[in-house]
Amino acid sequence: MGENAPKVEIMLDKPRNMQFTFGVAKKFKVLMGKEFDELGDKPSFDEVSTLLWLTLQVEDKELTQEQADDLFHIANVQEYIDALDQLVRLSTPEAGEIPKEQVTLTGSKPGPLEGSALD
Repeated sequence: MGENAPKVEIMLDKPRNMQFTFGVAKKFKVLMGKEFDELGDKPSFDEVSTLLWLTLQVEDKELTQEQADDLFHIANVQEYIDALDQLVRLSTPEAGEIPKEQVTLTGSKPGPLEGSALD
């Protein structure tokens, strides 16, 4: 269930926790035909929305892709990418100096992250 996986909270229709697990990485590869770390510096909207949905589905198994897509607003795409970047950095062994603790993003624009894990 990902109880021990790091979380990043984002505000959508309500506060929701994103978690990046092996299951998310495997499902992303099946659905998108590539590894999450192959996204590059300009992921497509489909790649971003699929990764967002999968990370949210760890906590809410009933959430469908269509429901998730309706929660996302195009104007906030960079905020979502930043939140995903932070989540991946928290969740992967090469996360480096970021402490493995829960992080909350609630609509405020975080500063740019150096060394993006989604690059």
